[in-house]
Amino acid sequence: MTELALAHGLALHDLYDREGLARVDGAFCAHLEGADADLFARLMAARAAPDTLDAKAESDLLIDLAPDVEDFVADLFGVRGALDELVAAHNTLAPLYTCKRLFVQRRAAKKVKPDAVAGLDGEALTERMAAALGEPVTELGFARIVMRWLDDEPAHAEALELAQTYAGWALHTPAGRDRHRVGILFQVPERTDPYHLIELETEVVDGVTRLKLPVQRR
Repeated sequence: MTELALAHGLALHDLYDREGLARVDGAFCAHLEGADADLFARLMAARAAPDTLDAKAESDLLIDLAPDVEDFVADLFGVRGALDELVAAHNTLAPLYTCKRLFVQRRAAKKVKPDAVAGLDGEALTERMAAALGEPVTELGFARIVMRWLDDEPAHAEALELAQTYAGWALHTPAGRDRHRVGILFQVPERTDPYHLIELETEVVDGVTRLKLPVQRR
């Protein structure tokens, strides 16, 4: 096995040795002190008197430390480039989850009733939505632009009304659900049946009933 080269003068065997782990911890503490002196002081105080922290204070400290631990591990193992790619991908997709929570679930799902969108022409509605967005309707594009509109609702009231109708159509109609069946934006939480965690479809072939998985969402 090729010896793994670590930063801070550390070696692979240090990760399996108490003295080596102490050096890893020392390197992390030095990294933290240089990056955030106040957070370093909180960690040292917590280590000196761990019984003084209640569960919430301990949880808050761990959460606050997490980004610095991530940075340190990336540098320690020399995977900064890969980490940056993951962060960039996460930031690119972030509008999907924000829009899903704030606009699709809190507004469209509650305000648009199924019977109000049942008779809509989906193709015509999609064309109107694309024109308002200034680009073809994709979930990421919809989320990104709608969140921008929400920053100034009075100036985009008409566009947001259209987006709300489109979201309701995507949520409540067979055609809308089919159009976005492999996406995540227009999916709302449903009650979980622990005995049917995997959605299945049935089909009969040559008189034999078979179970199959439906089209999968990413």
